[in-house]
Amino acid sequence: MACSVSWVLLLLSCIHHDKLAYAFTGHHKRPPPLKGSSSQIKEMTTKLQISNPDTQPKSKQSYPKNPNWKKNPKHTSKMRNYLKIFNVKLTKCNSATELLQMFMDQTSYKSDNYNGEVTTAATHLAGARKVNSVNYATCLHRLAKFASDTNNNYSNRDVDEWKTTLSDPRFALLLCSVAEMGARVDASTSVKDAKTVIEQWEIDSTMNIDAGMKAADDVLSDIVGIGSIGNGDSGSISSMNEMDRRMALAESAMNQLIDPRRKSAFSSRECSNICWALAKIRVAPPSHALALGRIAYMQHEPGSIVGEERLFVSIDEMCLDVLSSCFKIRNQLFEEARRRKAGGSGGGGWIPELSRLAGKLMDLFAVQIIQDYSSRRDVSDGDTTNVNDYGNKKAFNPQEMASALWAFAKAQRADDVLFAGVAEELLRQTAMAKVDEELKPKPQEFANTLWAFATAGVRVQSLVKLTKVMADSLDEGNGEFFGGYFKPQEFANSAWALATLHSKRTNSDNQNLSESNAVEDDAIVRNVRWVARNIQQQVEQFKPQELSNSIWAFATLGFGYDESIGLNVHNDYTYVVSDNPSEDRSLVYDTLEVVAQDALQRLDKFKGQELNNLAWGYARLGHRTSAAQQLFQGIADQLAKRVYHFKPQDVGTTMWSLAVVECPDPAAFRAGASRLDFQHIRMFKPQEMSNAVWALATAGFAPKYIDVFDTTLVPDNLRPSMSDIRKDEITECYAAVAGELMRRTHEFKDQELKDILWAFSKIGIRHPSLFKTVAQRIVGPKGRGFSTFSPQGLGNTVWAFARQAQITNDVVHRYGLDRVNIGTTGRLAMYETSCLDVGEGLIKEVFISAAEAALGLGLDRFKSQDLSNTCWSYSTLGLLHTGFFRQVEQQIMNRMRYKLNAQEIANILWSFATLNAQPDPALVDALSTHMYQFCSNKDGSIDEYSIAKVFKRQELANVAWSCAVLGRYPKKMMDIIYLGLFGTTSDPETMKKAHGDAGLENSSLMTMYYVQYAVEVEAPELKLSLPHGFPNGWHEDDSNLSNDIDDDQTSSSMLQLTVSKLQQDVSESLTHIGFENVMEYVIDTPSNRAVGDELPENPDEFLSIDIANVDKRLGVEVDGPGHFVRLIDKGKTSMTKQNVDNQFEDRGENRVNGPTLLKHRLLTALGWKVIHIPYWEYQYLENENEKREYCRNLMDESSSSWDR
Repeated sequence: MACSVSWVLLLLSCIHHDKLAYAFTGHHKRPPPLKGSSSQIKEMTTKLQISNPDTQPKSKQSYPKNPNWKKNPKHTSKMRNYLKIFNVKLTKCNSATELLQMFMDQTSYKSDNYNGEVTTAATHLAGARKVNSVNYATCLHRLAKFASDTNNNYSNRDVDEWKTTLSDPRFALLLCSVAEMGARVDASTSVKDAKTVIEQWEIDSTMNIDAGMKAADDVLSDIVGIGSIGNGDSGSISSMNEMDRRMALAESAMNQLIDPRRKSAFSSRECSNICWALAKIRVAPPSHALALGRIAYMQHEPGSIVGEERLFVSIDEMCLDVLSSCFKIRNQLFEEARRRKAGGSGGGGWIPELSRLAGKLMDLFAVQIIQDYSSRRDVSDGDTTNVNDYGNKKAFNPQEMASALWAFAKAQRADDVLFAGVAEELLRQTAMAKVDEELKPKPQEFANTLWAFATAGVRVQSLVKLTKVMADSLDEGNGEFFGGYFKPQEFANSAWALATLHSKRTNSDNQNLSESNAVEDDAIVRNVRWVARNIQQQVEQFKPQELSNSIWAFATLGFGYDESIGLNVHNDYTYVVSDNPSEDRSLVYDTLEVVAQDALQRLDKFKGQELNNLAWGYARLGHRTSAAQQLFQGIADQLAKRVYHFKPQDVGTTMWSLAVVECPDPAAFRAGASRLDFQHIRMFKPQEMSNAVWALATAGFAPKYIDVFDTTLVPDNLRPSMSDIRKDEITECYAAVAGELMRRTHEFKDQELKDILWAFSKIGIRHPSLFKTVAQRIVGPKGRGFSTFSPQGLGNTVWAFARQAQITNDVVHRYGLDRVNIGTTGRLAMYETSCLDVGEGLIKEVFISAAEAALGLGLDRFKSQDLSNTCWSYSTLGLLHTGFFRQVEQQIMNRMRYKLNAQEIANILWSFATLNAQPDPALVDALSTHMYQFCSNKDGSIDEYSIAKVFKRQELANVAWSCAVLGRYPKKMMDIIYLGLFGTTSDPETMKKAHGDAGLENSSLMTMYYVQYAVEVEAPELKLSLPHGFPNGWHEDDSNLSNDIDDDQTSSSMLQLTVSKLQQDVSESLTHIGFENVMEYVIDTPSNRAVGDELPENPDEFLSIDIANVDKRLGVEVDGPGHFVRLIDKGKTSMTKQNVDNQFEDRGENRVNGPTLLKHRLLTALGWKVIHIPYWEYQYLENENEKREYCRNLMDESSSSWDR
């Protein structure tokens, strides 16, 4: 509704709602319109050969002809001279009030029309023959100029004056007079006589002349608080007899009102100026508020209709519809005058109908243009050189065509038929330019025409032809266009238009459309090449707006995009196809360098939007030179200095651009964030908010109070107050955006949702309420689902949810476990936190729905990084969707011919291992070969330096751990791992230089102990070993600890020394049945040497067992929730029994995770026999006797199994 009412806000803002008399006269109840398909209508109207009033069939039924026709002589020479003088006076008016008063004086009873008649604009139509078409065009043109001056002025007083002008009854009378002349009414016709004709026609025609206006009425009714008037229906036309009858009635009625000697009221220039003025004044409603008026046979192509049309059978009928509105306005003006004379107050009740009248008048002109050009093409019969003199001279010239198109685009009353017709006529006249210099188009006219197409969003085949004509002319003239040159503004407007229109193009498998797209791409590229060349030649002549629009166009088209640099951005773009991309990159590179150096010197002259477009263009094109970096810094400085001169859209996008190009200027980002405070946040649209927080997170700007939103883990007394939040711009920005998203979630698109969630998780902010709100919006009872999410959007969303849980470890580290509201750590803490944040059922539904949506989209549409991130997310929370992971496995196998980067390989293998997803061994073997190929030198050899170019050491450690968990050790992969971690000389300092790091992380050190032991017992043939004295010298210095996320957390899963209540209870029950035991028995190096097992010298503490009988080397592992993953798909498959002990079979939705299996295998290799007790089995036992009996049976079954 907000969009629908925007066109009337200006008109109604000066009128008090309770004083608005919104009522219509002359409403008659009419039968509903006849039904019928548009194809039937078109066929019937084509048979009638409707074209223009001169060719329409004469009606058998006739009203008396206008008795004044023979008495209406032509204006005398004296009158014409007088009107010329009047026109000069109009051009000298300095205000709208002065002009309107001059019009009233001219059309009052005191002025003479040189016919001896006493007439006024109030008693007679079309200005009572005291004003001619030139005067009317001048009046509206001058009013439009005043409107333009006011709109560019920041004075509220001037704006209020202009609102007053629009509600001035004199303006209403002026517009009615213009419309009456546009309807070709004889100016000697009195209002009384014409009203009688119109009312009789309305009754006889039984046509609902308000058809299609209900939407506009509803808009106005909502504003003024009254019910809708009438149930106007679309003017469907389906009966041949009905059409014939309506045409006859309309023709007969118009015969009484018009002068048959006048074929058209306004010249082409006047018509163009009037349309331009109505658009400038912003009085006409857009097509979504008042449907376009067209004649029945003017049907759009399927899918291109702009709103629901109001269909008429002839221009006569459209003219009568216009006149009907005129009389409604005149009646309301009369009633207003009578109320004021009686001492009452005015209400401006005519304003809604006045706005509709402006739209109807533009539609009338549009149909006249369409018919005129249609008849002209019929005359030419397809031969653009065979056009008679009438066809050449009567048509709009290119300037008038461009102005008219601009008007219809600006007023949002454009459609394909009108624009295609004008474009075809422009092409026809352009073709004639070789024989008629008067028809030669000018650069400005072509540029304005393209601008109008882009603004209206109209794409027709003739547009491709126009683009090609422009490119051909520039190429043939070596930069000249029909002997003229484009000015910077015209080049910039053309580039902007071509880019905008290209961005609206939809891809299609249609062969003809594909060929047309290829022609268009070629023409666009040739045109923008000339724009780039022109910028290089005269960059100083380009104004800031022209420069920024040109760069924006290059970026939107992808013209000259540097793929070698690329962008890590969150959008998928479609670029224009170039026949010479290498030269285009060079051309654009040089152009961007020139612009950067020039713009840097005058950035203070650029407006906020212009700085925004400039920064966005450079960011998207991937231009990263010294000059560009200086430009970015300059833009950042301007944002910091003039942030309040930037509109909300410009704030968010400029911050986004600075983040993309890695220009994290603190002053700029803080200034930008300050705009998104609690007081002003509602001024920002969802995309603007998402751009801002995405930029803050990408640039690394975390809030000062990072735990302010964590109501799950952090107690109230540890979280800052609202006053604290307001002290930090960054914190308040995040808070305000989160609040708006939760308040109006339904307004946010998929991409905006995922960008905000990603930003919070990326920067390390936990916000349970925000994530729960979004989860409910996506998968709740009335959720939108994931079906419309892009692959990247889906992957980033589940990553954000998983990362929220992972940040739990950071919170515990900051406050200590005893001060936060959670009783565990590690992987279990992550899942528990997600359940506390969002709810267990809801978080599972998020990941179930995401997996199903991904499978529905097809994983072949996912980039490898998106698959990697998605897998990581599921494994982090311990959620396994077996169907999804099977498809991922297949996708990775299919992509081996492409390069998978190190992080993707590490994440995918780690995820399969952690979740115990049991991939085919062929996957690990294939990845091994893949890694070897991409880590090799050109001669096929590998060394620590070639590996370091591809893998970080943390990634190598994660791959090694994954191999150990999966029990698969491909030789090439293991060689790469050990060589990449320890080098050929096993020198820690050499490896630090090779990798450019400070050493192995502590988690990687423990990981390699487990891997080494697994390799020794399960793949001794590899003969791999850790360096002598490991880990001395290999670990990170405390001062250089890595900030990377510790994703594996493998060490804590195998050496846990925390005794749980459940574990203690089981130990007591085992003691009661005679099983001697100790809790948290630590297996260290000396104890294993005593029994013959060789382990590295360090660490002394290697593994722990929950409950152990050391003498019998018998252990009991009490497997709590942290030892299991949850199977979340209905088609889950059980584990393969022959690979593990039966005690590891899937049980319901629970499957033992990878770390638990690895620990079991290591303990078994050390000679231990291990029994596992799932937590849910023991928890359900009600008393001590049941618990002891359970333990006794478990020990007996295990003994029998081991004896066998």
